[in-house]
Order: sequence, then structure tokens, then C-alpha cells
Amino acid sequence: MKPIRLLTLAAACAALAGCLKDTSHGSTTYILKPLQQNLSTDPNEPLEGVLTHAFDADTTRYTVASYDDALQGIATSKENPSQQLQAVASSTAFDKEGTTGWVQMELPLSERKMILAVDTAHRVYAYTEQELEKTLPTLYVTLIFKTWKEGFSYQDGNWSFYNEFYAPPKRLDTSIRPLLQTAEDAAAEPYGDLGNLKAYAYAVDTTAWRIASYDDAQLGRITSKSDDSFTRSEPSFQAYADAESGLFTMQVSVPTLMVVVVDRANRLYAYSQQTVDLEGASPTFEVLFRPWRNVWIDVNDGWRIVNEALDPAKNPTTTQNQTAAGQ
Repeated sequence: MKPIRLLTLAAACAALAGCLKDTSHGSTTYILKPLQQNLSTDPNEPLEGVLTHAFDADTTRYTVASYDDALQGIATSKENPSQQLQAVASSTAFDKEGTTGWVQMELPLSERKMILAVDTAHRVYAYTEQELEKTLPTLYVTLIFKTWKEGFSYQDGNWSFYNEFYAPPKRLDTSIRPLLQTAEDAAAEPYGDLGNLKAYAYAVDTTAWRIASYDDAQLGRITSKSDDSFTRSEPSFQAYADAESGLFTMQVSVPTLMVVVVDRANRLYAYSQQTVDLEGASPTFEVLFRPWRNVWIDVNDGWRIVNEALDPAKNPTTTQNQTAAGQ
């Protein structure tokens, strides 16, 4: 019986060794999901055109010296710039439904790799040191390129970002002049109490975005016209009241704006699309609230002034005349 037992034990050990061997991998598939954020208040969006490279290098000893080197997959010694490394792996497209801009690399197995990602759309590159698990066949990583970041370099988590083409963004002072007309035969006058108003702007196009309700306008929330579940609640630019001038002022850094003004006293809100020349003179946007008109949507000089209380979908007693201005 003893020989049989020894044979059985040897077979069990061989089977166990085979199982352990199957859990290790000669390489790791590194999959990068690149995103971009154009303003600090913007949501992250898919980013296409990103390249990745991997090096057998330590980021304390190696760097990427230039954008051109990043494109070519070259790392340079920090101590000896004449010493360079070529990438051991470079990216290919990751083609799978529901992914946009994702890339992948097959990495030879080692404890660590220096990973380089290149945003070719904005000419920015970033690198980090990535620890690899021997028993992990696939590694998914999300990387956000924050194009609004100022300066030639910045750190975000374990990633170091470089933008050798950085130029300070152009900013333009803009003003909003809110006016109020209390009766048809009354003159339009500046608001007496700017505290009853709120003003802000989004860096979006009004053909794609709308305000769904007075409460949303008050909260600073906009809604996608193509998908009601997609909302944004952090305005790109916040306007501040200047009691002396009777204006709201803000600095903007994009040419296309959705400007919003909320009249809390009359529960009205107004919005319009404005285009500015960032290198031109400071504009003043004038909006006239006319609560006496008693209409759901009052269109005036490019502005849509909304009285939600007269929305026929929410108030079936609204008359035809009260909705006509919104058609």
C-alpha cells in the first residue's frame, strides 16, 4: 500500500503545482481610459488620440525630456541626459463597444514600469510609475488630462503632467446689466436691490442645453436637451453684484457662453447665448425683465425670460394668450 500512497501524493503535488503555475502570467494587459476636463467645473469627457509607452525605468532616475521624446517613446536619465531608454511597449487601440479613446499595451511582466501617456490633441504628456501584480492579467487605469490647469507642469495623484507649449489663458471682464419694467408704460430701470438677483454663465451652447425649472435656475443647474438625466450644477463662471454700478461682473475664458439671470423677487429666470471676443473690448449684456406681460416665455433681444407659473404643462388653466410668446 505504501507505494500507492506515495504515487498518489506525488500526483497531488504535481496537480497543485500546475494550478499555481496557471495563476501567474508572463505579461499584463494595461488598458488606459483617457479623459479630459476643459474647465474645473466641467464634467470629464472621453479623450481621443492618446498614445502610451512603457519603460523599464524608475521615475526617480528617469524623466521625459520633451514632447517630441514623449511622442517617440524616449525616456532620459535625470543624472546623465545622454543616457536614454526606448519604450518596451507602446499602445494600440482598445476596440470594444462603449469605449472611446481607450488604448492598451501588453507589458512584459516585472514588478514596476514607468508609464507615459501623451495627449496629442493638447500636446501634453504625463508619466507615472506603475506597480504590476504578477497574478493580475489585466489592469484598467483612468487618467484625466485637466486642460484648464495653468503652468508648464503640475502633479495630480501619482502622475506628473508637462505642457511645454503652455500659454496663459485669455480672460475677459464681462458685465450684466439687469433692468426691470414694472408696467407697459413705465420706463425700464435698474434693479433697486441686486440681492434679489443671481447671475452666472456656463461654457455651453444653448442649442444643446436648457434650464428645466425655476428651482434649477436658482440652484445653477442646466439640463441636456438630448438627455434629461444629464445635468450640470456647477456654473463655469459666477457673476458678482456691484451695487455701485448696478451691474453683475465676471471674468470669462471661453468665447461661447450661456448667460443666466434669476429674478428671485418675481420668480423669473432669463437665459441667452452670448459670443465674446476674448481679445476685444469688455461687453455688457443687458437683460430686461417685464413681469407685467404675464406670459410664460417672453423673448426679447436674444433673451428668453421664463415665468414658470404660466407653463401650460404645469398649470392647465394657462390661457392661449399667456403661452403665445413662448411658441
